[in-house]
Amino acid sequence: MVTTSPRRDRHIEALRGLACVLLVAYHVIGNDPQHGMHIAGHNGWRLFTELFIHIRMPLFSFLSGYVFQAYVADRAALSVAFGKKLRRIGIPFVVVSTLFYFCFGLINHDFSQPIWQLYLLPYEHYWYLQATMLMMAALLTGNYIAGRHSRAFMTALFPVACAIFVAAPTFNPDLFAIGSAFYLLPYFLLGQLLRVWSLNARIGDVPARRRLVTALFGQAVAVLFLLNLGQYEGWNGLNFARQSTFGLLFGLAACLFLFFSRLTWQPLEFVGGYSYTIYLFHVFFTAALRKALGTLLPGLPNGVYFAAALVVGLGMPILLHRLLVRTRWTALLFLGITLRPVSGARADGADAKAEKAATT
Repeated sequence: MVTTSPRRDRHIEALRGLACVLLVAYHVIGNDPQHGMHIAGHNGWRLFTELFIHIRMPLFSFLSGYVFQAYVADRAALSVAFGKKLRRIGIPFVVVSTLFYFCFGLINHDFSQPIWQLYLLPYEHYWYLQATMLMMAALLTGNYIAGRHSRAFMTALFPVACAIFVAAPTFNPDLFAIGSAFYLLPYFLLGQLLRVWSLNARIGDVPARRRLVTALFGQAVAVLFLLNLGQYEGWNGLNFARQSTFGLLFGLAACLFLFFSRLTWQPLEFVGGYSYTIYLFHVFFTAALRKALGTLLPGLPNGVYFAAALVVGLGMPILLHRLLVRTRWTALLFLGITLRPVSGARADGADAKAEKAATT
């Protein structure tokens, strides 16, 4: 990890927080009439889920790429890097997806899907973890082979990743969410390229350059947003599908605009500090709230439910995180965090340090 300034950390945490808000809101509304708020038809709720499809997960992946250390000096460093990513992402993926499978299987009385498929095929929203592990493993290996040419390797890989994104290949079976890995790869690489070419310092830390770049990408985002809205409303025939040229341009421009805007807002920064835990556990709490309110307060207005579910989906995982980091085993199994034994005065800060752990 490179050393970052407090301001830069605040900026990244705020964007993570924004990505969390968009993700939880999406799952609260539901991706189709059978899930979430059971929204059918052409309305504002469905418009929200459709227009932000090119920002939600792309922004998560872009930020992961930016903080990811892809360069490894030798085979020993490569092995260590693999081990760290397996611990941080792989262990919580197996444990939490298994917990999700049994909890929702018991509630819905449905265990029709063989449990082994959870770990080999895309499963619920945990496909992102599978895809991220694939990308990280591929880039670590590629950079190890490329050696001192690793920066050129990733730069050359970016247009290839964009071409594959637009081609949208399908895989049957989609082992370890490889199709989703190709979907996220351009965004992940974009974040990584900002890091390895020091563009944050060259552009972001120079006010005149940053204002110009932010204005340019802001205008691009505004134009593409309006075109996407027009396509949704049937005013034009442009293709803004999940993996399309326009969709890719929208997502890349949005990531760069948000990154160079240097957004800082304490509530988003606070939420962003728990982004990994929110991603893992928010659906447990929003689904529980939906069932409880459906039983106790049927007919509750959508706006009231949405606000309540958004608060619960963001807030309860934060409380859960603070509980999980109290013991070494729960921190490791559910969050992939390794807590070192502490004693005396050092114990007072142990929880705070664990709560700052992030996927890198």
